[in-house]
Amino acid sequence: MNDFINYLNSTNNVGGNSTGSLAETQVKSSYYDAVKVDRKLGIYITDCVKSGNHKAFILTGHAGDGKTSILVQVLKSLGRLQECEGLCVQKEYDDFLYYKDMSEIAAEKQVEALKATVTAPERGMTSLLISNTGPLLKAFEALIREKKETSGQQFSDGDRMELQSKLLTQLDINEDQSLKIEGYEFVLVNIARVDNVPFAVRILKKILAPQLWVPCTICSCADHCPIKNNYELITAQFDRVAQFIENYYRFLYENDKRMTIRQMVGQISYALTGNLTCDYIESRHLKEPFFIYNFANLFFGYNGSKRAKDAAQIKGVEQIQNLELDRISLDIDYSLFVRNDYSCFMPKIQKELTALTQRYRKHYQITDEEQLLDEKKHEEELRLRGAVRRFYLLFSLCESDDDVDHVMNQIFGKSYADYRKLISSKQSNLTLRNMQGIVFEALYIKNTGYLPESKTNLPLTLRREGDVFQNVMIVLGEVGKSDLKVIQERSTNQFEDVDNKFDLYLKLGDKKFKLSLPMITYFNNLIDGAISSNNNPALTHGIAQLDALLLEQFGEEPPETEEDCELTVIINTAKGQEIERFAFENKKLSIQ
Repeated sequence: MNDFINYLNSTNNVGGNSTGSLAETQVKSSYYDAVKVDRKLGIYITDCVKSGNHKAFILTGHAGDGKTSILVQVLKSLGRLQECEGLCVQKEYDDFLYYKDMSEIAAEKQVEALKATVTAPERGMTSLLISNTGPLLKAFEALIREKKETSGQQFSDGDRMELQSKLLTQLDINEDQSLKIEGYEFVLVNIARVDNVPFAVRILKKILAPQLWVPCTICSCADHCPIKNNYELITAQFDRVAQFIENYYRFLYENDKRMTIRQMVGQISYALTGNLTCDYIESRHLKEPFFIYNFANLFFGYNGSKRAKDAAQIKGVEQIQNLELDRISLDIDYSLFVRNDYSCFMPKIQKELTALTQRYRKHYQITDEEQLLDEKKHEEELRLRGAVRRFYLLFSLCESDDDVDHVMNQIFGKSYADYRKLISSKQSNLTLRNMQGIVFEALYIKNTGYLPESKTNLPLTLRREGDVFQNVMIVLGEVGKSDLKVIQERSTNQFEDVDNKFDLYLKLGDKKFKLSLPMITYFNNLIDGAISSNNNPALTHGIAQLDALLLEQFGEEPPETEEDCELTVIINTAKGQEIERFAFENKKLSIQ
């Protein structure tokens, strides 16, 4: 028996035993210290206490983002929280003051708690207050109102709006610098804005620590235990499994579907155990345990080829099922489904998939999924293909990082790997110029309906809304290709848990526009012939922002008089594009 399995099962929300997902419960577990991952923000706060460089910290963010875990990290680093010891709602030491959760403080005491937090450095203490955004804004409003009225000043609606603007702006941009408001100085951190993607692989590595799995090596069920099998498979191919997991969470993050730490831990723990217990495995004969409860299937929320009951309650499972990554045709499909060639897997997985194929041989007669006209009749085949693809995405033997990138591009979009490299490491000028070329070509198609071919200037056109390709368009300005520069800027936020992080921008004159993964994907789709962005409101808004910025920087100046008015028009004909210029002279329109 391995009690660590019960701990893992308590960290996801499938079933009723999810109490271990809460930091207040985790800290009391004997396994907490073994699996915890320290955060840079926690290290920074600890250093402030130890060095005497006292500061006030206020943490906010989504539930499950690790706010309480940061407090636990600080207390343990200072030697003020023993193993299995719980947290107080509020506690004050000679050099440190904390409030575990402002929502647990009576409403009439919340302003007092906030004031004690922001004034703690004056009393020789570092302080940490954890709060949801709503109560925090209300408490700040009451605190500043009280201070102004005490000094004989009014707290006007303008003051309230200015205060909220400062706080909300910081919560949005999440800089690591102190805020100063009405004489109070503090560091406000929105944990929901901290890039937590690398945390997933770090926690997986901690979970797989050999000392936590010693009981499994001597268990009488070891030879048929799916949990031990998952542990051995992932340990043997840790880097490959970690690559898929991190890329999956990165894809979600870059598409504004960020996972909290609690959600990532829940999905990983469920994929390891399937919420099975040692007692259950010992007392039952499990059918096809190494297939039905394999990590690859469970990570996607499947028991074998069928969706597991209630697994979609886990956010990461729900997202990955919505994406249907295991239904995307891959370059390897012919080898897997026609030739039944599993040489791209370890021998252990080859054996499992070969046995699977033999059991369901009758389902592997059709080679082209487009031929599967009878959905009901062939649903089992589709499910089995999905299962094999899940194994491939997590456990295939890729010889190089380029091979992994090729797989990721097939499921996340062909520009995904390039984008990931651009935000994670310094890239060459050639790589940046290649991205510049993609942006220019896509914008040219969007603005004119034609490929740029050898053209080096981008027309800024006036088009009917929702109609990209039309015969006649007015030109409002022009941008040289060399004026569209793709640049990287290193993120200097010391609270980020990412070691190397860059922001990607399109530089337009003296302004810059942040390039996101959805935007780069949209550009590539344009080049490939797709034109719609209506299914993504954020992307549609971003495109409108880019259009406005281009016109602001490169649009033609309005004429001073009617006589100065010139009109440039692009005309799309069967022979190609024609550009005509018109001018007004003596109140008559003439072609130049």
